[in-house]
Amino acid sequence: SPGPSGWGRAAMRLDGDDAASKGFVAKDEPKVLWQDTHIAVIVKGCGWIVAMTREEDQTKGLMNMLRRKRISDPDLLVQSGVPEHLCHFVMLKFTEEAGFWLSNRVDYQCGIAHRLDIDTSGALLLGKTEVGFDHLRRAFHLHEVFKEYLCLVHGAVREDTGEINFPIQWDESRNHSYISEHGQWAKSIYTVLGRYRLKGGNKIFSLCRIVIVTGRTHQIRIHMASLGHPLVSDGKYNRKNLSTDLMWCPRVFLHAWRLRFRDIESNTQEVKVPLSKDLTKSLRTLEEVTLDMQDESNPSCRPMKPGDSRLALRKVDVARERKPTECRLAQKAPPPASSPPTQAAPRPEPS
Repeated sequence: SPGPSGWGRAAMRLDGDDAASKGFVAKDEPKVLWQDTHIAVIVKGCGWIVAMTREEDQTKGLMNMLRRKRISDPDLLVQSGVPEHLCHFVMLKFTEEAGFWLSNRVDYQCGIAHRLDIDTSGALLLGKTEVGFDHLRRAFHLHEVFKEYLCLVHGAVREDTGEINFPIQWDESRNHSYISEHGQWAKSIYTVLGRYRLKGGNKIFSLCRIVIVTGRTHQIRIHMASLGHPLVSDGKYNRKNLSTDLMWCPRVFLHAWRLRFRDIESNTQEVKVPLSKDLTKSLRTLEEVTLDMQDESNPSCRPMKPGDSRLALRKVDVARERKPTECRLAQKAPPPASSPPTQAAPRPEPS
C-alpha cells in the first residue's frame, strides 16, 4: 500500500529549520503507551527522526549508520544530545522483546506505520507484526485513522471552528510544502480552545485543536500558515518570528495528543498522550484574554483575572471530555463509544 507523502530522501535528513538541529537536543525515551499482539502506540518526543523508506539504498544507509555508531545500548541514543533516528532506537530496544517481530525488519520500516516531524511530539503507531503493519498502512491510506493535534499559533484566529481544504504540494528537494492547485487534496478541521498573550505583552496567540483527515507532509503547519496564523517556533514556515518564539517556546508547538483506530479485530481503540513537559511549560507563560472579534483592525484585549493563565492547561484537559470533533467529518451525531471512528470518505486527488 502507498506510503505517506514525503518519506523520501529529503524527509530522512535533518532540516536546519528544525529546532532540534540547533545545539544540544534533550530527548525523552520513547515509551509504549498501548499495545496488543499486532499493534503498539508509542510516545515520541522532540529530537527523534521518524521518516523511513522502502528504497533499498536508503535502507542500507540507515543500517550502516547504526553500525558506524557502534552503539548497542538504546539509552545511549536517548542521551546522545543530537537528533537520532527512531528506527535505530526501535532496533536496539525491541529486537529482543517478544512480539515486536518487525523491530529489525527494515523492509517493513521497523514497524513504523506513519511519521511525525522531528520537532513534533505525541502518539505514533507501530506495527508489531506484518499483519499489524499492513493493517495500519491500509487504514492510513483509506483515512480511517482519527488523528487530533494541539497547536499554538500566532494571532487571534477569528472563527472558533473551521475547515481548511487547500491542496498541498510537496517539494522533496527542499523538504518544503506549499499550497498549490496542483497539490494533493488535504483537509484539516480546527477548533479554537482559547486566545492568549504573553504575560505583560501584547502579541496574541490562539490555542487550537486540529483534526487532520489527510496526512500530508507539514499539513497543519502549512494550512495554519496559509490562514495567516503560523505555528509558534516554526522556523520553516514562520522564520521571521523564530528568534523571539524560541525565547519562551523551545520548539514548534505541535503535539499529536489523540489517536483513534480500529485494531485487527475491528475494535475501536483510542489512545491519548498528555501535552509534553516543554510545551506545558511554554503554556504557563501565557495568560488568557478576551477579544472583540468584531473590530478587525485592532481587537480590544482584556486580561483575565490573576491566576487564570492556568486556563490554557485546563482547556487542554476539558478538550478530552468534549464530544469528538470527528463527528463533524461525517456531519452526523457522534458514534457510540463501541463503534469505529467516523471520518469523511477519501476524495479523488485533484488533477
